Amino acid sequence: MTPVWNERALFIDAEKILIIADLHIGIEFEYRKQGINIALQTDKLLEKCIKLIKESGAEILILLGDVKHMIIAKEEEDKEMLKIERKSVRKFLKILNEYAEVWIVRGNHDGRLKSKYAKIFGARGTSIGDIALAHGHSWTDEEIMDRKYIITAHIHPFVKISTEIGYSYMQPCWVKGKMKKEAFLKRYGSGNHKMKFIIMPPFNPLCGGIAVNEAKIKEGMVKIFDMDNAHVYLLNGVNLGRIKNLR
Repeated sequence: MTPVWNERALFIDAEKILIIADLHIGIEFEYRKQGINIALQTDKLLEKCIKLIKESGAEILILLGDVKHMIIAKEEEDKEMLKIERKSVRKFLKILNEYAEVWIVRGNHDGRLKSKYAKIFGARGTSIGDIALAHGHSWTDEEIMDRKYIITAHIHPFVKISTEIGYSYMQPCWVKGKMKKEAFLKRYGSGNHKMKFIIMPPFNPLCGGIAVNEAKIKEGMVKIFDMDNAHVYLLNGVNLGRIKNLR
């Protein structure tokens, strides 16, 4: 199981599985409502996915939650945007399915997502061998928490980097660490409290993120993750060290 160098994707070589998360197809509409006009980037995301599938030789592509962006549409403008988003998602999944089998693990933005072009799992997650998979916004099924690893997403991890002259900027990152034993056992009662977690960066570059070395994140699965002692990795593989030492 290896992050794809300089990409926001993870590859499980033994199973020929490629994993990406947080595509947020349709997020451009959110920017438009704020007065920032951005052309739809769905085709670029699709091209990137196809490229990664071909280069890795993946037979299965897992979308680890938040495939789409809009959750609800009350105003007429939002309803029109939602229609376009649904068409974009449908086209996206249909074409992807021509290159690999597509699995989706539901995220908090995917409540009503349906597709005949993908195998869809609920928000409580699924597993492959010794790896549990969940978006991370809600608790998983207890039965998958006895694995060696759990891969999640949801929080859009970034790391804030400061320069010598005081300028700071954000970089997407991977976060890898261990469980808080007591919190884990309190929540699940049993399972493998020694399992390690990996939090994936958002695949869509338009997604914002949370600076894991600044924010105290207290939502979803993160509640049982030992974030202070977790390590931060840049997309190029550089290990920046433990989060608590980057604050």
